[in-house]
Amino acid sequence: MPFLRRHPFLSTFVAVALLGAIATPLVTFVIVPALVRSTIVEDLPAKGSASGAPTVETVRQGELVRISAADYGTGAVRIVTLGTERFLRFENVEIAGAPDMYVYLSDQTDGRPGTYVDLGKLKATNGSFNYAIHAGVDLATIRSVVVWCRQFSVTVTYAPLR
Repeated sequence: MPFLRRHPFLSTFVAVALLGAIATPLVTFVIVPALVRSTIVEDLPAKGSASGAPTVETVRQGELVRISAADYGTGAVRIVTLGTERFLRFENVEIAGAPDMYVYLSDQTDGRPGTYVDLGKLKATNGSFNYAIHAGVDLATIRSVVVWCRQFSVTVTYAPLR
């Protein structure tokens, strides 16, 4: 320790660097995700059939996957049709909090975006909510739903579709 007493600037620099090395992952994986959590519960848009009752058909479905302690999701996703309209439905989901998250329909099954259709920002980390799927999207090429964090270029969770 005599070396550190003779070089107070160096010892201060080492202490600050060590503190930064500990604080960065703590802020990134614990504090920031806690601040970006939200809940939305919305019904499917109502479209009536000839009898007046909504006609909902599930085309594809899957379950969100836990990737790691920091990147996870639970709950179901479904692609449904209501008449001529199509929606991606998140049902009773809980998704890890992260900044700048987007929802992609992907041609991959490994959690990577691959060639994707961007449905927009993730509406919430918890709950049930919908995204309209444009009529021009070929559902035959869609193999998974990916929740992607653009800020860190990482998959937060994904759901292979069957």
